[in-house]
Amino acid sequence: MSETDLRVPGTCHSDQHCRAHDGHTAHPTSRGLCDACLNAARPDIQGLVYDYVDLAQLHAPAMSQAPSEHTSGGGTEAPIPLAVHVDELQAEIVHALSTWEYEIRVACRLHDPGTFAPLWRSTVYDHFQLGTRNPVTHRARAGSVVQRAVNVLLPRLDRLAALPATVVCPGGIEDEPVEMHGWEAVQHLQALHGRARGFLGRTTRKFWIPGECWTCDARPVPGSDGPLWRSEPQFAEPGEEGRRDPMQVNCDRCHAARPYPDYEQYMLTLLWPDAATDENVRVAA
Repeated sequence: MSETDLRVPGTCHSDQHCRAHDGHTAHPTSRGLCDACLNAARPDIQGLVYDYVDLAQLHAPAMSQAPSEHTSGGGTEAPIPLAVHVDELQAEIVHALSTWEYEIRVACRLHDPGTFAPLWRSTVYDHFQLGTRNPVTHRARAGSVVQRAVNVLLPRLDRLAALPATVVCPGGIEDEPVEMHGWEAVQHLQALHGRARGFLGRTTRKFWIPGECWTCDARPVPGSDGPLWRSEPQFAEPGEEGRRDPMQVNCDRCHAARPYPDYEQYMLTLLWPDAATDENVRVAA
């Protein structure tokens, strides 16, 4: 995975999506990601624990799979999975978290090399009788692996973002080995959270709209989306007429937001409501 050639050296690798973007460049940082981006990543990575549990609920037997007295045969065959892709996403969550937990354990010296070998077993297995020459191992449940990895990574997210490139299989052991930096690992884990939310139906659509930001003066670039987008309105449930979440206009660069009626006025006058006076004074001068 290669970074964009347009990024200013010494700045956040989130580049135009940096949470502390000033409208011109990403925030300077000596790590891969700035503090603002790391703070935004923490709840996403922590949410992977709940994502894994919620995805497991999608495997609950459907009513069409319930036993029936009219069913022929012995009825001993397991039902065909309704969402194989959910299994794949769960497996990728476990693999990605345990892979980077291992890298952090090595980088932060959280392991004792004389206790167990190979080192990755600390993630995949629960150990007992570690003081003996023949430790007893029991395979850990995948949910426990996810919880343990998140507990290791969250307090050390800045260290993870600063890890140098290492060769990993990003999504699973079947993937081609690639070089991946620590900051890319953070973004990958965030992307997994976003994919899980999509499977669970917890996302709203994003619509790109023309215009310049009122805060950071970010402008549209030909051939690319942004910087402005509007959210999708969430209408009220039946019986709650008149109540809904209003649309907002958001900047993808500085993450500022304002009501959609302000944008409608901007499209008529090409001036944001609170900037009209200042702009007229500047033009007159």
